[in-house]
Amino acid sequence: MCSVTQPTPQSERRRAPRAAAQFPVNLSSDALAEPALLRDISEIGLACEAPAPIEEMTLVGIDFALPGQTERHHITGAVVRCEPSAERDGKPQWDIAVYFTEIQPTSKAALRGYVERGKRV
Repeated sequence: MCSVTQPTPQSERRRAPRAAAQFPVNLSSDALAEPALLRDISEIGLACEAPAPIEEMTLVGIDFALPGQTERHHITGAVVRCEPSAERDGKPQWDIAVYFTEIQPTSKAALRGYVERGKRV
């Protein structure tokens, strides 16, 4: 179970620009496979809202297609943040951030293009 801490304001320390995004991704670990709703994405990571917590430092598989595209991207990442979020439809949600640890060059290029065309966060 991930820690239950209050979110604190964070200084901008990201190493890559990110874009707002709101499309589904699948997160999978040894323990579970959960659909999640993306909040923002960059070439090196993502933030999403999921219906179940995932322990920090857990390696997860991430599977998604960018809006308007059919190519599926399969990326591996480590959960770097997991905090309670607002409820959706009366059910608890979790704010999860993932840092990509393995990404194919084609996926990285596709994400770079998506971020360049998207609304910056």
